[in-house]
Amino acid sequence: MLVPPFTGTARVRSLLLASSLVLATVVSGVAHAQPSAAPTSTTTTSSRVATRATPADAAVQVVNDFMAALADGQLDAARQFMAPNAMVVANGQVLGNRDGYIDGAAKGDAAALKTVERVLVHRDAQVAAETAWVLSEKRVRAAGAPDGPSEPVFETMLLAHTSSGWKISHIHWSTRPAG
Repeated sequence: MLVPPFTGTARVRSLLLASSLVLATVVSGVAHAQPSAAPTSTTTTSSRVATRATPADAAVQVVNDFMAALADGQLDAARQFMAPNAMVVANGQVLGNRDGYIDGAAKGDAAALKTVERVLVHRDAQVAAETAWVLSEKRVRAAGAPDGPSEPVFETMLLAHTSSGWKISHIHWSTRPAG
């Protein structure tokens, strides 16, 4: 019997979080802008890039900046992109509120981000009133194995608009075995 290339809760969580860096490294903005109407929707794939800015762009940029800070190991900077009451969940496991996550699991996740290659497959972002969400689908594989097996990873980030801009209020990462 063949064992999937990525096993174990810690490894899966690491891959989930590592894949999220693609938000900052593959796409610096959003790709396909929809007409201006509430809610505003933005769709991104790795094959097309748009030039028009949408209201969702600011929320997407917060997601990108959060993941870049996490990947760089700048955990205090990553913390600033999150609301104080933000919750982080991965594959059905609550990793904690903002401070619990940043002071705990984020340290291992930051290290794991350096061990995988990530490709953004699809992104959709919507803004309505004081809330936004950014949904991303990615493929991740072990670094240095371009022809190796990859796993799908799904990321949902909910954001709240505050007096200091968009803040991440909830993060959910999940994956399933490829195939």
